Amino acid sequence: MTQPLYTVRQLAYVVRDLDAALDYWTGMLKVGPFFRMDHAPLTDQRFYGKPSNVDISIALGNSGDLQIELIQQHNDEPSVYKEFLDAGRVGVHHFGLMPVDYAATCAQYVANGHRAAFQCTLGGAELTYFDTVASVGHYIELWDNHSVFKDLFLMVEDAAKGWDGRDPVRSFPA
Repeated sequence: MTQPLYTVRQLAYVVRDLDAALDYWTGMLKVGPFFRMDHAPLTDQRFYGKPSNVDISIALGNSGDLQIELIQQHNDEPSVYKEFLDAGRVGVHHFGLMPVDYAATCAQYVANGHRAAFQCTLGGAELTYFDTVASVGHYIELWDNHSVFKDLFLMVEDAAKGWDGRDPVRSFPA
């Protein structure tokens, strides 16, 4: 990841149809390539502190230095994504940041009155969505300053450099 820590690194969209969204982003907007993860293996999920089991697929691609995330939920589990769609919304859902000190920054958000809306781990690395809708109009996601995320983001960023439009949607490496 070449972006400095604690900068807006990602802009995320919740979509109803991931395939259609990927076609639009890669074909019309020329953003990509995207790396797709169907049924993301999110563990230790909590939605506003209660156990959760949301089933989502995601796709990550870069537009310059900014990562674009597309998210589709597959089940009816209560979640930050379902809540968003049930309110009749689609589009920008959150932006993502990686602070230097994840735990201290999460504590700072809580101290400022922002509730942890969704928490989970991916590949052993933690992430938290904070309910900042009243402050910025959407959620803010914080990622643990962990090699799982850094390596993933660097791979996506590097693939976008000089991308020629071929192989626009790829699977995440195993």
